[in-house]
Formats: sequence, structure tokens, C-alpha cells
Amino acid sequence: MTARRHAAGFTLMEILVVIVVIGVIVSAATLSMGVLGRDSEAEDQMRRLWAVLRQASEESELQGLDTGMFVSAQGYEFLHYDGRNLTWVPIEGDKLFATRQLPEGLRFRMWLESREVVLKPEVVDRGDKDSQKKYPPQVMVLASGEIMPFELRIERDDTEALWRLVGQPDNDLRLERRTGNEPWQVIAQTRPPEEENDKRALDARR
Repeated sequence: MTARRHAAGFTLMEILVVIVVIGVIVSAATLSMGVLGRDSEAEDQMRRLWAVLRQASEESELQGLDTGMFVSAQGYEFLHYDGRNLTWVPIEGDKLFATRQLPEGLRFRMWLESREVVLKPEVVDRGDKDSQKKYPPQVMVLASGEIMPFELRIERDDTEALWRLVGQPDNDLRLERRTGNEPWQVIAQTRPPEEENDKRALDARR
């Protein structure tokens, strides 16, 4: 009886189950990647992080506090520098600077001074006092409003990164995107070219 069933091939029910499973997988991929290969999850994560870092720069300058961002492969967290205890402490009670985990399938890669940094696989457990000194923030937002130079990319399953954040030496924080092997294009920045030109003109008059 069993031999006859296998010889006859798959039943209609088995074929329908396979079709449903394939449909679910394709739908999930479509939702995460968007249309025409656009990864909406990666884009949303980087746009939000650019906005938060911009806000951190403004608040650090207003409050006279040094702020840091610790990046792991799977997420990031913000910290303030405690001058009394000479240590970095997590920012608590502020939803804007809450610790964030990346959606499944995404991961960060970071460069400092043109060298890639080996990132911790997971966000640090700050309940351990030793972690404060062992895992200081890699990105510094100083009380002057300056952001130390860095490059942060987001990738999906080890494919080429299409989005990145770049902290420039002139304190311009850029959100950039590329398509395939095309050059990076600036999507948003904290110091537009017009502002830079105005500053140079003002300096020349002094």
C-alpha cells in the first residue's frame, strides 16, 4: 500500500502545503526588502540612528555633558560620562536614548581611523561593574557638540552594505546610501554645503 502511494507521487494536500510555505517565505522577504531590492528595515534603522545622534550632539552641547554610543554587532546603547566617578553610565529613563536591538538578519560593522573594529556580538550587560571600564563607547559626542569621526555600516546576512553613517572630521554627520557598486550618495547631513560655504566666508572676513 505504501509503495503504491509513493509511486503515485505527491497528494494534492501535500502540494498545497508546499505552496503555502513558499508563499509565506516570499512574503516575509518582500516585506523586509521592500520593492526593487530596497531594504526598508536597514533604511529605517539608519535613519533613526542618524536622527538620534544629531539630537545627542545638540543635547550634549546644551547640557555640557559628554555622550557616548557603544555599538555591538546586534545593537547599540547610549551612555553619559560621569565625571565624579570617571566612568561611563547608561542613560536611563529617556526613550530616545534607549538601548536598541537590530531586527533579525541585520548586523553592524564599524570603522575607526580607517580600521575595522571587532564588535561584541551582543549588547553589553551593564549590571556588571567591570563592563563599564571594559566596554567604553566607541563613538564620542562631546560637550562641545563635536562627534568623533567614525563609519558605521549595516548589513543583511553578510551581503554588501547599502546604508552607512559617517562622522566626518569637520563634524558633519552624514547618512549615505548606495546601489550595487555605485558610489555612496549623501541622503542627509548635519552640515549642508551651503552652511559650510557661509562659515568659510565668515572666517575669511575676520
